[in-house]
Amino acid sequence: MPDDPTERPEKERSGRDFVAEAEEILDALTDDLRELETAFSAGRPHHELINAVFREVHSLKGFAGLLGFPQIASLSHALEDLLSRLRLGGALDGTVLDLLHDTLDALLGAVRDLRPGAGVLRDLGPLRDRLRRAASSRGVPEGVGLEGLDLPGSIRASLTEHEEGRLRALRAQGRRLSLVRVRPHPQSLEEHLQEVARRIAEAGELISTVPVVGEEEVTAIAFDLLVASPRPLLAADLPEEIVVRIREIDTPRAAAAPTGGTPPAGAPPGDASASAAQGVEGFEDLAASSSPLLRVPVRRLDDVLVQVADLSIAVATLERGVRALRERHTDDRLARDLGLQVVGVLKRLRSLQRSAIEARLVPLEQVFRKVGRMVARAARTSRKEVELHTLGAHTEIDKSVMDALTPPLMHLVANALDHGIESPEERERASKPRRGRVVLSAFRKGASVVIDVIDDGRGIGLEGVRGAAEARGLVGPGHEMTPEEAHEMIFRPGFSTAATVSDVSGRGVGMDVVRRSIKALKGTIVVRSVEGQGTTLTVTVPISLAMVPAIIVRSRGQRFAIPLASIRENVRLDAARVRVKDGGEIFERPEGPLPLLRLDRLLGQAASAESAMTPDGGRYAVVAGGEKRTVGIVVDGFVGRREVVVKPIGRFLRDLPGVAGATELGDAAAVLVLDPEALIAGGGNAGAAS
Repeated sequence: MPDDPTERPEKERSGRDFVAEAEEILDALTDDLRELETAFSAGRPHHELINAVFREVHSLKGFAGLLGFPQIASLSHALEDLLSRLRLGGALDGTVLDLLHDTLDALLGAVRDLRPGAGVLRDLGPLRDRLRRAASSRGVPEGVGLEGLDLPGSIRASLTEHEEGRLRALRAQGRRLSLVRVRPHPQSLEEHLQEVARRIAEAGELISTVPVVGEEEVTAIAFDLLVASPRPLLAADLPEEIVVRIREIDTPRAAAAPTGGTPPAGAPPGDASASAAQGVEGFEDLAASSSPLLRVPVRRLDDVLVQVADLSIAVATLERGVRALRERHTDDRLARDLGLQVVGVLKRLRSLQRSAIEARLVPLEQVFRKVGRMVARAARTSRKEVELHTLGAHTEIDKSVMDALTPPLMHLVANALDHGIESPEERERASKPRRGRVVLSAFRKGASVVIDVIDDGRGIGLEGVRGAAEARGLVGPGHEMTPEEAHEMIFRPGFSTAATVSDVSGRGVGMDVVRRSIKALKGTIVVRSVEGQGTTLTVTVPISLAMVPAIIVRSRGQRFAIPLASIRENVRLDAARVRVKDGGEIFERPEGPLPLLRLDRLLGQAASAESAMTPDGGRYAVVAGGEKRTVGIVVDGFVGRREVVVKPIGRFLRDLPGVAGATELGDAAAVLVLDPEALIAGGGNAGAAS
């Protein structure tokens, strides 16, 4: 059956999105496989590298399954099974490494096959069968019990199934278990913990990390680390300035010695020269990893950005003066050369300005990690089975935007867990997998970042929303509610369909705050839901609020800046197609009537000859607003497009509806930056406020 023509553009877009994301995952996988090969050849511990490869393959599998590429998802799944055996102690050897490289080559080729005009996707079945045979033959060492092991209760209770499996396997291999207490400095917490993990990886394997709480002798932040090593762990193996104590908690009676061939996973080299080489290599790795990093407070970057913006304005003013000089002295070579030099300086300043903005960008991975930890805790508390898939965690966004976006994003995921994902029993009754799925994805779209929170839960039920709305007097009895009304209703202050209060949500405080927080970032949130199948919440926010692309408009002789992200389109008005309806103006166009609001009236500007609608259509409209209310804001004309640095405004203007800030355009005059959505929402109130 041929593809539905209406679905073809969506499939092509999904293909482009998948190819872009998959190529980045496979690039990281290539690097990690190379490191794994090097570590294996040198006899160095490589369990963490296997974990890294496993995570990347898991992400690829989830992304391929989500966007509908079953062959790649199936091959990734088979590779994931083999890596899972290796993570639990299955032997890594040259044959398996060759198979890993063959699979990587096949995945790279399959992704290339998805590009337009590349032809038919290759058959991945034979390689998938090889992976399955390798996984079934990769015996996991039989572990020993944990009875009699002097493990603290906090450590034992925190062990995941995988960690417990590793602990049993490592005991069976004769590894020594130590409990290490570290007390990192609060101001260097992340750096100290990373250094401890790196040093432990050189000496053995870190199984679990648990914060220390409730002990009288611990008055500062401390952590207990469960470590397995082939020899007793010494203080010299770790950063001495933060180690409180090292206690060996399990000494094997007879360590299982290898009988030849490949050393077991995590075993150190057998000769002194290899050990020395390992030490030098570890030192070089530390230098390489630490030297490119420099932590700079965001406020310093803000100061640099402001100074660059002020300098740009000053040079732009200079450029206007030089242009006027050239117009007066057209034959003056010095004036002409000076003009070229000023233009060159302006270009360099714009480049410096963009660099200052980019220096503030951080990957969303930081937020995604927080969400992942929250999902794990919430799933245990609610006794639900949930898996979280994250896509596009590398997408960068301004640090201040990310900080403000984190709370609403966490709340959206919490709502998906509490209201969306059903219990395992309910999912089975609905013929769904017991394990629910939450997908958190991000990608860049022009000057914005789009973040989707997707769940495959029960969706937004119309009857549930209608009943809750009726109980609160928001709708009349028997009201026929449309899906659009239901999706809008969940953003009403205090609205909730939760019958009980949980640790996750259900207190009636949340979604209205979420939307207000996103609007404060000049962003939008859109809901799509199918009852019984799931919900998608799409959040779109600008990458940065410090410097934004804007259209400069003119109204009654004054200039205003409107961010491009807020504009749907620009329209030239034909006076013959403008009519009055219900006390307001409407512009008739083929796609439907467009309500008009005049900017001069919204801002309380007095009418003038320039602002009158002329018969030849000498006015324009900036089309803005959401899906439910699109409005044309009438202006006198367009001055041009600029990238502007938005600055805060004084206390006399900060409460003026529709004004987001101010900027300067290079002629020493301040220009207000407008917020079209706030203007539309305020309507005529803006004029009264001004």
